[in-house]
Amino acid sequence: MTADSDIFDASASIYDLLYEDKDSSSEALWILESLRKHGLPHDGALLELGAGTGRHARHFADVGHTVTGIDPSKEMLSRAAAHPRVHLLEGDGRSVRLGQEFDAVLALFHVLSYQAMVSDVRDFFRTAAIHARPGGLFAFDIWYSPAVHHLTPTARMIERENEAIAVTRSAEPEEDTQNSRVDVHYHYEVHEKGSGKRYTFEELHSMRHFSFTEIVLLASDAGFEILQAQEFLSGAAPSRDTWGVWFVLRRT
Repeated sequence: MTADSDIFDASASIYDLLYEDKDSSSEALWILESLRKHGLPHDGALLELGAGTGRHARHFADVGHTVTGIDPSKEMLSRAAAHPRVHLLEGDGRSVRLGQEFDAVLALFHVLSYQAMVSDVRDFFRTAAIHARPGGLFAFDIWYSPAVHHLTPTARMIERENEAIAVTRSAEPEEDTQNSRVDVHYHYEVHEKGSGKRYTFEELHSMRHFSFTEIVLLASDAGFEILQAQEFLSGAAPSRDTWGVWFVLRRT
């Protein structure tokens, strides 16, 4: 994910365990189907901003794409499995400059929503515009403001374990309506089964949500046109019940 580099460092070792129920393969195929409708070549070069441990990148590569993944967290990148068609680099989506263009730039799993300040969002769009070839795509999913206001964030807890470790994570959200942001306070409890060690730690994830009009303005300012806006994975029209909206933009 693209955010302050230390946000995910503490939880990097348990990140994939926390999200083991996500079907990254099916998500990747859905994403590619969406992009191919708008001209992505079957062997197109992809840039993923906020690639994390490379969960999606490896699936894109498995079906013929070359993928360059960027993430600010060394800890996340160190846990990525190697793939001959995936190249992972440490960097920040707001400022990275690779000196090459791609058929599509991606920001998945709400990476854009981690850009909490207006200046961060603009810089992120600028990075996408610089790296998308003329006519290339920029695709991302975001927290959708109408749903955040209608459904309202609630406290949640998840528990995960494998043969080596057990983790409990509680989430306490706090809305900042003036800045279109939700500050999610995470508390982790970890039990390492082999050593018997138990420890806790905290993380603060500041998540920005967006209206459709905001994305239109951001896209226009960065030289993109909107091709598609729909509920992520379902394809339904965005509504007050649509927490995650998928956008596909084209560089004009």
